[in-house]
Amino acid sequence: MVELAKSKQRSESIIEIIKRMQDENTVVIVEGKHDIEALDSMVEYLSSNGLISDKAIKAVTIDMLRYNHLDIDGKKIIIATDNDRSGIDKKEQAIALIRVKYPHSTIDENTGTRLLKILGTNCIEGIIGPITEMFSIDEFFNLMR
Repeated sequence: MVELAKSKQRSESIIEIIKRMQDENTVVIVEGKHDIEALDSMVEYLSSNGLISDKAIKAVTIDMLRYNHLDIDGKKIIIATDNDRSGIDKKEQAIALIRVKYPHSTIDENTGTRLLKILGTNCIEGIIGPITEMFSIDEFFNLMR
């Protein structure tokens, strides 16, 4: 029974994080295009199961941030990089770029890390497996009630 309660709490935390990422005044910074595709797949899967809206997460890569002028000044920026040495370095680069190019934005460097930790993975492009596993188990237990 305790494991079921923990699973439900983890699921609710993930839904809360994703809804935060979907907010219209939020932009998510990721390492590459495969990370954007993983976020899109996550939204598609969860919305098709009625757990969240189908509103896309506005995500851009660090290279887009570096080489383009984006209309994100004043927005909340969630940094969601991999939890490895390279990802940590890229997170630091992104923070430095945002502070210079978009000084009126709010930087959230914890939400991406929290999502990875809850899902038990170290990389953004690896989130869909744990998401489908977690939410299919939750659906099973909800049907059993």
